[in-house]
Amino acid sequence: MIQFKQVNKTYPNGVEAVRDLSLEIAEGETLVLLGTSGCGKTTTMKMVNRLIEPTSGCIVVAGTNIMEQDSIELRRQIGYAIQHIGLFPHMTVAENIAVVPKLLKWTPERISSRIDELLGLIGLEPKEFRDRYPSQLSGGQKQRIGVARALAADPPIVLMDEPFGALDPITREQLQNEFIELESEIEKTIIFVTHDIFEAVKMGDRIALLDKGCLQQLAPPAELVENPANKFVEQFLGQHRFQLSLLTRTIKTMSSRLTLNETVSKTPIPDLNLNARSSLIDALDMFKRTKKTDLPVYSKNEYLGNLDKSQLLKEITQILGNAGGAR
Repeated sequence: MIQFKQVNKTYPNGVEAVRDLSLEIAEGETLVLLGTSGCGKTTTMKMVNRLIEPTSGCIVVAGTNIMEQDSIELRRQIGYAIQHIGLFPHMTVAENIAVVPKLLKWTPERISSRIDELLGLIGLEPKEFRDRYPSQLSGGQKQRIGVARALAADPPIVLMDEPFGALDPITREQLQNEFIELESEIEKTIIFVTHDIFEAVKMGDRIALLDKGCLQQLAPPAELVENPANKFVEQFLGQHRFQLSLLTRTIKTMSSRLTLNETVSKTPIPDLNLNARSSLIDALDMFKRTKKTDLPVYSKNEYLGNLDKSQLLKEITQILGNAGGAR
């Protein structure tokens, strides 16, 4: 879907923001660009829709060199969600979401239907929210609208630049969890920028860790945590390896140890069940909050079985033992 071929970006002042970057992003994949400030992650993302243009090298989107496309047309085919949202204050929620579909000359009926569909998808009641203005929304609601606007024209690619970074920790975690659920429904190719290693391992199918414009490691979260490619990656992970190991392991990896319970509801009950994509930390927290000894696990609305708390603790103990042996 997206290819970087020996891409470089050097600014007029001589700063090399990106150096010899080559990687491929598969259709439907969420790739996280991770690193500290100034590592080149946002520059890399912005080159995809030509908000920043590469100095040399080639970026190919869906088989076409982006430099051979009209930049405006290119951007209309790529969704874009940013940290500070950028909603137009004088427009209603519905008008904000409709910006790109209007530019694409969608019919009013199609636009209205898409607005309602997206509001439902992000958990906001259309009748209640479509006529509100940004000033009447909470931070989390604004961020949801920002994501909806990025998805409005149903683009195959979505760029997300620290979209949850300005939120308080509780709202941020809630939106991260909601977006993980949303990913499986929208089936988009996503480039997600963050400086937070915990957010990266939670959100990404793969992580590209950058430093001073250079790619240090490209790997799935578990591989990055368990097998750092060099000293920089080890130092970046720091003292968080055990906690990150729990985050990179999901309930899905324990599916063979789930037991069926015929009395369990086939419809998930909020706050009383686990998701197959829930991390082991999320599962441990759920057991603590519910004080249950076993909990049902679902993938979307499909019941997979029950997870026993003792099985979870056994898995965590094994990870702890492996982490201790690696020191």
